Amino acid sequence: MSEQSTSGKPFLPQLIGQAFNLVLDQLHHHLVETGYGDLRPTHYLNVFRFIDCDGTRPTTLARRAGMTPQAMSELVGYLEQRDYVRRVPDPTDGRGRVVVYADRGTRAAEVATRFFADLEARWGATVGHDRLQDVTSALAQILDASPRGAATSKPSTP
Repeated sequence: MSEQSTSGKPFLPQLIGQAFNLVLDQLHHHLVETGYGDLRPTHYLNVFRFIDCDGTRPTTLARRAGMTPQAMSELVGYLEQRDYVRRVPDPTDGRGRVVVYADRGTRAAEVATRFFADLEARWGATVGHDRLQDVTSALAQILDASPRGAATSKPSTP
């Protein structure tokens, strides 16, 4: 569905969605090229971007991703088998476990971080660094003012 505003231009949310899909596709292609071909977009969308630096309980990951705990457990199990994440005892409650980055996951996150920096530089070269900063600031302000706030989907890095 390609709806447009009365001015004939796409609605901003549509453009944001298209830009997000572009970023996701390019990130996936880059990760495949750099040796992480066993990762899928669902892994970054539903697991990696929700892991806190000190680890996150699988039930919290599931809630943040809007998934069932069982579905999250499958994703975490897949990533754990490939050394992207580990489940370790929760330091605040020894009965529970938290998901943390494993060595390969940390390296993949570093590759992704460099990719995002390069992407921003390319976009800045395309539209101008000041204009890109204005877009970044405006989106951050919109997220901060939203009822759910930006905190519910902040990406994390190890």
